[in-house]
Amino acid sequence: VRALDNLLARIEEAERDLEQAQARLEGLLPLRVVWKKKTCGNDKCRCTRGALHGPYPYLVEHRDGKKHEHYLGKGWSPPEGMIQPERFRRLMGEFKARRERLERLMQRLDRVVEMMWGWK
Repeated sequence: VRALDNLLARIEEAERDLEQAQARLEGLLPLRVVWKKKTCGNDKCRCTRGALHGPYPYLVEHRDGKKHEHYLGKGWSPPEGMIQPERFRRLMGEFKARRERLERLMQRLDRVVEMMWGWK
Protein backbone atom coordinates (compact mmCIF):
# COMPACT_ATOMS: atom_id res chain seq x y z
CA VAL A 1 0.00 0.00 0.00
CA ARG A 2 2.85 2.38 0.83
CA ALA A 3 4.46 1.72 -2.58
CA LEU A 4 1.16 2.46 -4.31
CA ASP A 5 0.74 5.71 -2.37
CA ASN A 6 4.29 6.68 -3.32
CA LEU A 7 3.59 5.93 -6.99
CA LEU A 8 0.37 7.96 -6.92
CA ALA A 9 2.22 10.89 -5.33
CA ARG A 10 4.89 10.70 -8.03
CA ILE A 11 2.18 10.69 -10.71
CA GLU A 12 0.57 13.80 -9.20
CA GLU A 13 3.97 15.51 -9.10
CA ALA A 14 4.66 14.54 -12.72
CA GLU A 15 1.26 15.90 -13.77
CA ARG A 16 2.01 19.25 -12.07
CA ASP A 17 5.45 19.37 -13.72
CA LEU A 18 3.87 18.69 -17.11
CA GLU A 19 1.27 21.43 -16.61
CA GLN A 20 4.00 23.92 -15.66
CA ALA A 21 6.09 22.98 -18.70
CA GLN A 22 3.05 23.40 -20.94
CA ALA A 23 2.27 26.79 -19.38
CA ARG A 24 5.81 27.96 -20.19
CA LEU A 25 5.26 27.04 -23.85
CA GLU A 26 1.82 28.60 -24.27
CA GLY A 27 1.77 31.99 -25.90
CA LEU A 28 5.35 31.80 -27.13
CA LEU A 29 6.04 32.63 -30.73
CA PRO A 30 9.08 30.71 -32.05
CA LEU A 31 10.09 32.73 -35.10
CA ARG A 32 13.51 32.35 -36.66
CA VAL A 33 14.81 35.86 -37.21
CA VAL A 34 18.36 36.57 -38.30
CA TRP A 35 20.11 39.92 -38.51
CA LYS A 36 22.16 40.43 -41.67
CA LYS A 37 24.37 43.06 -43.19
CA LYS A 38 23.71 43.57 -46.89
CA THR A 39 24.74 45.52 -49.93
CA CYS A 40 22.25 48.02 -51.32
CA GLY A 41 22.88 47.31 -54.99
CA ASN A 42 24.29 50.74 -55.81
CA ASP A 43 27.64 50.27 -57.58
CA LYS A 44 28.98 53.59 -56.21
CA CYS A 45 28.04 52.91 -52.57
CA ARG A 46 30.61 52.16 -49.88
CA CYS A 47 28.92 48.81 -49.26
CA THR A 48 30.50 47.46 -52.47
CA ARG A 49 33.90 48.01 -50.81
CA GLY A 50 33.03 46.01 -47.71
CA ALA A 51 31.20 48.54 -45.50
CA LEU A 52 27.86 46.72 -45.57
CA HIS A 53 24.56 48.26 -44.48
CA GLY A 54 22.65 46.97 -41.49
CA PRO A 55 22.27 44.70 -39.71
CA TYR A 56 18.63 44.28 -40.74
CA PRO A 57 16.14 41.65 -39.56
CA TYR A 58 15.03 38.82 -41.84
CA LEU A 59 12.43 36.17 -41.09
CA VAL A 60 13.71 32.73 -42.12
CA GLU A 61 11.24 30.07 -43.23
CA HIS A 62 11.79 26.61 -44.64
CA ARG A 63 9.17 25.50 -47.17
CA ASP A 64 9.31 22.67 -49.69
CA GLY A 65 12.92 21.97 -48.75
CA LYS A 66 13.99 25.55 -49.53
CA LYS A 67 15.07 28.39 -47.29
CA HIS A 68 13.16 31.66 -47.72
CA GLU A 69 14.19 34.96 -46.15
CA HIS A 70 11.77 37.87 -45.79
CA TYR A 71 12.99 41.36 -44.97
CA LEU A 72 11.17 42.69 -41.90
CA GLY A 73 12.11 46.39 -42.21
CA LYS A 74 14.56 48.77 -40.56
CA GLY A 75 12.37 49.64 -37.61
CA TRP A 76 11.22 46.10 -36.86
CA SER A 77 11.21 44.98 -33.25
CA PRO A 78 10.28 41.54 -31.92
CA PRO A 79 6.58 41.04 -31.05
CA GLU A 80 5.65 40.42 -27.46
CA GLY A 81 6.04 36.76 -26.60
CA MET A 82 8.65 36.04 -29.28
CA ILE A 83 11.54 33.95 -28.09
CA GLN A 84 14.71 32.68 -29.66
CA PRO A 85 14.32 29.32 -31.42
CA GLU A 86 17.01 27.75 -29.21
CA ARG A 87 15.07 28.62 -26.07
CA PHE A 88 11.83 27.33 -27.59
CA ARG A 89 13.51 24.02 -28.49
CA ARG A 90 14.85 23.73 -24.94
CA LEU A 91 11.41 24.39 -23.43
CA MET A 92 9.82 21.93 -25.86
CA GLY A 93 12.42 19.33 -24.88
CA GLU A 94 11.60 19.87 -21.20
CA PHE A 95 7.90 19.45 -21.97
CA LYS A 96 8.47 16.22 -23.90
CA ALA A 97 10.70 14.80 -21.14
CA ARG A 98 8.06 15.54 -18.51
CA ARG A 99 5.33 14.00 -20.66
CA GLU A 100 7.43 10.85 -21.15
CA ARG A 101 8.07 10.64 -17.39
CA LEU A 102 4.34 10.83 -16.71
CA GLU A 103 3.66 8.15 -19.33
CA ARG A 104 6.25 5.83 -17.72
CA LEU A 105 4.68 6.36 -14.28
CA MET A 106 1.21 5.65 -15.67
CA GLN A 107 2.50 2.42 -17.21
CA ARG A 108 3.89 1.42 -13.82
CA LEU A 109 0.51 2.15 -12.26
CA ASP A 110 -1.18 -0.03 -14.89
CA ARG A 111 1.18 -2.90 -14.02
CA VAL A 112 0.48 -2.47 -10.29
CA VAL A 113 -3.27 -2.51 -10.89
CA GLU A 114 -2.93 -5.69 -13.01
CA MET A 115 -0.92 -7.31 -10.21
CA MET A 116 -3.52 -6.31 -7.64
CA TRP A 117 -6.29 -7.87 -9.72
CA GLY A 118 -4.30 -11.11 -9.70
CA TRP A 119 -4.23 -11.14 -5.86
CA LYS A 120 -7.96 -11.72 -5.55
